[in-house]
Amino acid sequence: MQFQPDRLINILLAIIALFLYYRGSLSFYRKNSDFLIYISLAIFLDAITAVLGSFGITPTTIIPGSDFVPWNSVLFIIHVILATSGFFGFITLIIYILMKGKNREYPRLRKFQYKILLPTWLMGESIALINSIVKIIFGFRLYDYV
Repeated sequence: MQFQPDRLINILLAIIALFLYYRGSLSFYRKNSDFLIYISLAIFLDAITAVLGSFGITPTTIIPGSDFVPWNSVLFIIHVILATSGFFGFITLIIYILMKGKNREYPRLRKFQYKILLPTWLMGESIALINSIVKIIFGFRLYDYV
C-alpha cells in the first residue's frame, strides 16, 4: 500500500481537537477564564471532523472489503459510545455554564469534567486514532479483528 499524506487529514484534525479539549478542560479545572474558547473550538472541530470523516469528504485509507461501518465490532461500539458520550457531555457542559454563568465556582463540575468527561472522550477518540494509524501503516482495520 502506497503512503498518501492526504489520508492524515482526519488524524491531524482529531489531534488538534484533542489538544483543544485538553487545554479547555484543564483551563476550566484550574479556573482560568479562557476555557470557553478552547472547549467551544474543540466541540466545533470534533463535529466537523466527524461529519467530514463519516460522509467520506476527507480522504481516508480504503482497505478492500472493508467499505462498511463495522457495527459488529466491539471495539467500534466502545469507540462510538465513549467518544459520543464525551462529545455530548462537553456540549452539555458548555450549555450549562452559559446558562448559569461562567464565573461561578462549580467545584464538583470542574472535577467531573476533568477526571471523568475528558478521559471518556479521550479513550473513545484514541480507539479511532489508533485504528486509523494502523490502517495507514499496516493496511488493516482493528475493528475487523476486535
